[in-house]
Amino acid sequence: MRRNLNVLVVDDEAPARALLCRQIENTCPSLNVVASASSAAEARSYIDNFSPDVVFLDIQMPYETGLELIETYQDRDFYVVFATSFNEYAIKALRQRAFDFLLKPIDNDDLKACARRILMHYYHKRKPGQGALPPAPRRFEIVTLGKRHFVKHDDIQHIEACGSYATLHLISGRRITISKNLKKVEGILDDPTFFRVHNSHIVRLNYIHTCNYRSHSITLESGKKIPMAVRKREELKQRMHILISS
Repeated sequence: MRRNLNVLVVDDEAPARALLCRQIENTCPSLNVVASASSAAEARSYIDNFSPDVVFLDIQMPYETGLELIETYQDRDFYVVFATSFNEYAIKALRQRAFDFLLKPIDNDDLKACARRILMHYYHKRKPGQGALPPAPRRFEIVTLGKRHFVKHDDIQHIEACGSYATLHLISGRRITISKNLKKVEGILDDPTFFRVHNSHIVRLNYIHTCNYRSHSITLESGKKIPMAVRKREELKQRMHILISS
């Protein structure tokens, strides 16, 4: 018989903390709020003593941020859902292997969808003894000659369209061509650290060395130059700003 998952809500603002507790109780019947905390120090005590299954965590808090708190739990056994008013923290949250990232004010449908994903992973994808950690790092599955290969997202520098095929350029210098077009690859990746800067190119934002907004080109850390579509310029600026400030 499935049990409800125990939840800890952490937010330094009492009204926001109470609101999220009510939202979870009213919209997520499979989640059980067992405690709330007003600071990282208080949250750490609950985590260490009561082992919650899920922690909904604010990021900006005095003395110690939510990100700093989670950095101390590298082998954590609980799901982390960041709940914040600042979307510029999204990339940093992903780097901390957050299971989800919810933007305040939190929409009830988004909250319910988050709870469904947690339950699906907890009961169907988690291996015995693995705890509550989601799989990390993310990998891209490639099938060649009847074999399945898994390439870490971190190892992909950029992806180039080759007609109805796509070539993955890895940081090692290796190239892998797959029988999928760039649009399909973009959908499979579903990763905000990748950005389609041109009809023929997807780049990993972390590996951009320079952006030339006059010549509409990008230089990667490898030295390779990539064209940038004019219509993508402003969005790229925003995405790079988020990455740099996170």
